[in-house]
Amino acid sequence: MNNDLMKDIIEENNGMEFFHLKTFHGTTLFFCSKERTLKHSHEKQASYIDVVIAQSPENPAFFIIAPVNIGEDVEKIRPEENILFKDRFFVFETGFHSNNKLSLLFLEEKKFFSADPFGNLAFNRDESRDWEVFSLFPYQTALDEKSIKIFDDINRFISNKNNIEKTIHEISLSNKNIRVELFNLFSRSLDSTRRKIFSKVLTNAFLNLPDENYFNILEIINHIPHAEWVHRTLLELAQWNVRRNSCFIRKSAQEFDFLGYGHIRDRGNGIYWGSVILGIARESIKSRKDIALLATARDEGIYFLEWIAHHRVIGIKDFFIYTNDNTDGSDALLKVLAENGEITWINNTGNHVPGINMQYKAYNHALTTLPEILDFRWCAVVDIDEAILPSEGSKNSIFPIISARDEQGVDCFSLNWRVYYPNNNLTWSNELSAERFIEGDKHPLVKSIFKTNLFNYSYAHHPECSYSGRIYATVDGNIYSQNQTTNEDLNFTQTPTEWAHVCHYHLRSLEEYVWKFSRGENDGKGVIKNKHFRYNNPAIFALFAQTFKVEGTSAASRLAEDIRAEMHRLLEIPGVSEAMQDIISKYHKASAIFVEESLQTMSIDDRIDSNTKQTWENLCSSWRQERTQKGNHI
Repeated sequence: MNNDLMKDIIEENNGMEFFHLKTFHGTTLFFCSKERTLKHSHEKQASYIDVVIAQSPENPAFFIIAPVNIGEDVEKIRPEENILFKDRFFVFETGFHSNNKLSLLFLEEKKFFSADPFGNLAFNRDESRDWEVFSLFPYQTALDEKSIKIFDDINRFISNKNNIEKTIHEISLSNKNIRVELFNLFSRSLDSTRRKIFSKVLTNAFLNLPDENYFNILEIINHIPHAEWVHRTLLELAQWNVRRNSCFIRKSAQEFDFLGYGHIRDRGNGIYWGSVILGIARESIKSRKDIALLATARDEGIYFLEWIAHHRVIGIKDFFIYTNDNTDGSDALLKVLAENGEITWINNTGNHVPGINMQYKAYNHALTTLPEILDFRWCAVVDIDEAILPSEGSKNSIFPIISARDEQGVDCFSLNWRVYYPNNNLTWSNELSAERFIEGDKHPLVKSIFKTNLFNYSYAHHPECSYSGRIYATVDGNIYSQNQTTNEDLNFTQTPTEWAHVCHYHLRSLEEYVWKFSRGENDGKGVIKNKHFRYNNPAIFALFAQTFKVEGTSAASRLAEDIRAEMHRLLEIPGVSEAMQDIISKYHKASAIFVEESLQTMSIDDRIDSNTKQTWENLCSSWRQERTQKGNHI
């Protein structure tokens, strides 16, 4: 390419010089319009768009990679389906460069950009070797005016990124087509100190409105899906942070159903963008109390009092319980408990739109939208069939444990499951699970306790922050290395935890086991209104049959006397005893139907072996006799 032509192109590009980027393997970098991400290949495919890399003229340490037609409008946003563009441009610092070769450090985590021989790209390499070295070749075509303007917007953002308020102002003035992506890049590039500054800017802007920051932030919010949710939540958060008033009965009704479509961590999900803003805003909230439990439940009324009492005994006094579509009388019990300040009850019942997962909805709502939970420094996600059991060395208390992890500086720590077995129980009885069932396997699955204001989503087993890395450890203080904090790795730990574990009452009695599988699978297909026995794996029958007669002990039984005393106190609250009697009555009637359904369903399932079928038939026969003897038959 002659020098005169090159000068003409640079002049047409407003003085900016653009290049192709080639990998160590000789492949060219492209943007895949179908998957909305970067690829590298020897040949350009139908869905591939040319990519250019530009060095920022105002700050030579930065390079911008983007599709050549970045100025084109993105596809129509459909928030109800959570379909949204993913990242289209990427900003890097220069690792080193010479002779048109360079390495690129990802702005977000200071990790090297890498291209492997199989067409994959990564942003997480610790060192710069062959796969992390790229070559620059001049791009021989002038870009359109709109794309040049967008590169200018990005440059201004880069130049001002250390000035929080100025950066917000620049993003609010940028091309509407890239505003959300700029904001996302800005959010993910903040270190902890600058994120705290931005967090305070967010909350102050919505407390002292209207001011310039408020209008700039609003200009950004208005271009993301579910903008009204974000705006209203920021207002409520700012106001609550001043008053710290408690509301013990709340709703996460149909207007929040969109929070159940998927995981917040997915940048292609419509709720992702709002969750980043809300997550950062919540970081500045100072807690006043130690720890609370967060739970989701449906038709688990027979267990609530013991579950609350158990955790009160180990030192946890506050509970946020999300329920939906209860049919067992639980609502009356939860209402009485909430009215007396014993729990915070959030009615999570919505419109039951297919594709919505009610557990996702509850966790998303709690960690992005619910302000009261931020009054607690630590949060544990524990189901109603689970109970945290600190070791005797911790004096059966949660406080030495959270103090140790606080001192260690971790953001989240995990506890192993211990699965409890039926211990020959066929029917429910009004006795403690801690004494009725015996400890079985030490299971590698974990539950987690985490800093409430540092995570904007949680799975059932561990939380996540969608915009920043966090420090994970076990309850014993063993730190997870950064490259092991994936979804799968966080669910498993090689060595069973000793400082504390979680009693998982997965099996219980035959009757209760069947009841568990009649409450409805949380499979994203909508809530089942007409309940019946259903399962997604025939192995559930063999699991129960094989563990029914296993003998052993229960470590949780050492808390039994204190648990009973606390349950007695709860039963003395006006209305609690009556609500429990109604729950027990409904349970007896419905569970009898479900056990018979299990027998019928199992008998026609060809996937279940004959020995298991015979064992199940025998168990059901013994169950009928016991129900009759107890006078619980219909």
